[in-house]
Amino acid sequence: MECPEAMERGRNFRLLAKEELPKLLDFLDGYLPESLKFHQTLLTYMNDRVWDFNFYVANDWPDDEICLHFPGMTLSPHGLLFESVGVFCPNDRLDLLKLLREEDILIDWTKPLYINFVHYDIAEELIHLYEGTGTIERVIGDVFMCKDPQNVDNVEEPDEEAHPDIQVQPLKAEHAESIYELYPANDMECHEVFLRLIRTLPAAGVFAKGSLAAWMVQSYYGAMFSMQTKPEYRRKGYGTKLARYLTKQVADRGYQPFVVIRPENEASQSLYKKLGFRKIYQTVRMTFMPFTWQDEENKTTRILRENLENAVRQLTIEQQVVDAFRNDEIEENEAGNSEFVVEEPEEGDENPPEEENIEVTEVSTEENVKDTINDTANVEDNDDNAEEAVNDGDNQDDGG
Repeated sequence: MECPEAMERGRNFRLLAKEELPKLLDFLDGYLPESLKFHQTLLTYMNDRVWDFNFYVANDWPDDEICLHFPGMTLSPHGLLFESVGVFCPNDRLDLLKLLREEDILIDWTKPLYINFVHYDIAEELIHLYEGTGTIERVIGDVFMCKDPQNVDNVEEPDEEAHPDIQVQPLKAEHAESIYELYPANDMECHEVFLRLIRTLPAAGVFAKGSLAAWMVQSYYGAMFSMQTKPEYRRKGYGTKLARYLTKQVADRGYQPFVVIRPENEASQSLYKKLGFRKIYQTVRMTFMPFTWQDEENKTTRILRENLENAVRQLTIEQQVVDAFRNDEIEENEAGNSEFVVEEPEEGDENPPEEENIEVTEVSTEENVKDTINDTANVEDNDDNAEEAVNDGDNQDDGG
């Protein structure tokens, strides 16, 4: 069901009051680092409230140690509060995930559900519980955490990196638009959240002679993310300079520096290992798509196709009627041609009036229907085989 506002209670979960949040944070403290993403989401909410989240625990909490937060991300396809979710439970209590699977008040399992960056073991159990219900798309990321942020100063700077015209400075709101456009998962995070992050949490850019060359932002879930370097500034060590700066800023604010990197992105992994980051676990972002929803989409597409075919057939018939009337008119004009006086051009007129041509466009029913439907019902898929830009660690793939 669509829930425009936070509900006090679902079937298996209840909404936490503000004064109960510190207890939830204490619980998550006891399960670090596995609870890192959920822990930092709650901490940034309590300290800076970059985004409005609602935190739920099981009805039998703390005996049933499972917690949720809605929404799971700042942008979902239909903008519904309960359309995406974040979840954590201890790895030795994965059986509690059945409470989430059986939740039918807060969550409508007949519609797509988006789960943002959960522990790999939690993801595997949810996949098992969802078996036979629909399809699942997932993206895996490696979580790297820096246990000793002060050691990042021990990394040597390349000569190019220490140039006086190269400065690391805080980002401003005016930079949000360009950063958002290049963020690889901007279909899951909205533009507004980047404005709030820049204004509230550590966010920095490398400026070369005053021009923004590279940037990085701390997310609402705590991770240092969205590192991007413009192509003309790559391979200059800006990524290292930026990551070192932001790591210290995040730590100074009382947060735990960590990043999420695709397993195949060896360049970024090498950069962070050099700064003292170590892999602690894998995380997964998932989309659950029920078969019934897919059938409904197919039915909608079929209806659209039939409507378009009928519309084009009607246009074809109308065109044929227009052509018939036009032919009758031409025949009548030819029959009475002797009654008309044709005005000859005056002598010396080198540019006689041109005849008016009527262009008739033939409607091709089958081809037009196919083209129109393909344009209308086109679903854009991610091409995993697409050519990627050279990545030397300056562009951090956040698993999005």
